[in-house]
Amino acid sequence: MSRWLARLAFSFLILAGLPFWEGYKEMTRLASPPYWRITLYFLAAGISAGLGVRGIQERHKIDRE
Repeated sequence: MSRWLARLAFSFLILAGLPFWEGYKEMTRLASPPYWRITLYFLAAGISAGLGVRGIQERHKIDRE
């Protein structure tokens, strides 16, 4: 699993930007935005960013044996 996180780390960071941007647009566009949708956008962005950061840590991990 950690091998795949290391391989897809940058992709997860890129994919984190899309729901973040959509959530931001929903927040600023409408007078009364649907807060459940904004919450889901930011939750998805946070999970994807977290996976990306974890993948970067796996990629740059030093094996101490």
